[in-house]
Amino acid sequence: MINNGAELRDKGIKKALDNANNTHDKWSDKAYDFLLKYIKYQNQFMTEDVRVASEKAIPKPPSNRAWGSVILKAAKSGLINRVGFANVKNAKAHKTPASVWRVNE
Repeated sequence: MINNGAELRDKGIKKALDNANNTHDKWSDKAYDFLLKYIKYQNQFMTEDVRVASEKAIPKPPSNRAWGSVILKAAKSGLINRVGFANVKNAKAHKTPASVWRVNE
């Protein structure tokens, strides 16, 4: 049984990522490669910025939550770090706060 928020988050991220990879062959690899290119030109960003920028470059995953795994992989690799929170621009998300990421130099 899952007992805490971190476990629920990780389970949800894995489910979204697995679904994306099952729908689009190697989606996570393509998304991560896109992120690596994106951060060469952006010092600070939100995940939704990367998603929007990727729209014509890679297939859209069934759930935008799949991007969580891509961002966390980059953070765990030391490429980026969370520097705060800002309200998302997506109107459907009702200005919810989300992480702001900065590229490590």
